[in-house]
Amino acid sequence: REPSSRYFQYSTSLRPQLTIATASVFCHRFFASHSHGAPANDRYVVATACLFLAGKVEETPKPLNEVVRVCYLVQHKHKYESALKQIHQKDHLEEQRERVLQAERLLLHTLGFDFNVEHPYKHLLHLAKRLNQSQDLPEDSSRSLTQVAWNFANDSLRTTLCLQFSASDIANAVLYLASKLLGKTLNLRKDWWNEYRIEQLACDEISNQIMDLYDAKMDEPLL
Repeated sequence: REPSSRYFQYSTSLRPQLTIATASVFCHRFFASHSHGAPANDRYVVATACLFLAGKVEETPKPLNEVVRVCYLVQHKHKYESALKQIHQKDHLEEQRERVLQAERLLLHTLGFDFNVEHPYKHLLHLAKRLNQSQDLPEDSSRSLTQVAWNFANDSLRTTLCLQFSASDIANAVLYLASKLLGKTLNLRKDWWNEYRIEQLACDEISNQIMDLYDAKMDEPLL
């Protein structure tokens, strides 16, 4: 459910957030059709290819050598010094480049050359603006609500929600979830979401999957 999500988190030095989000969606789409276990589908190589392609799609391109080097060092961050020496060796860099290019070709065919990705962010901002106007929220409350919802939207990329629901459904759900989390501090009208024709069942399912992430994280060992 969470293909290379932490890899994308650590690779943010390469890309703006929107490009990271697009790369995450590409990765989910890829592994919806391909096995994680196949040797040719190494998740780090596929994730690197997704970042490289997303950079071109979102018009934030980076040279392939830079993408390969940074992603390789992220992958081997626990053996950074030896990885740094390896990736600066011409033969090793060329080998990694070729693996990423092969993965990109497979990714392109898997996507069917369809690079259209709709993210929840613009829907989230639009709904937050409407909510702010109709509920007359103070500026600091509106800002807090939007920021918490935005964080939930980012975390949703660690799940396959982008394959299950529309961007607008996810936007509705993360704002709903943020309002529940902030609770009485917002002073919103009870059942405010009914005014916006928000689908309750979809909201509940999306919210539950996002909250499952935090439950799973708490169960992880400290070391």
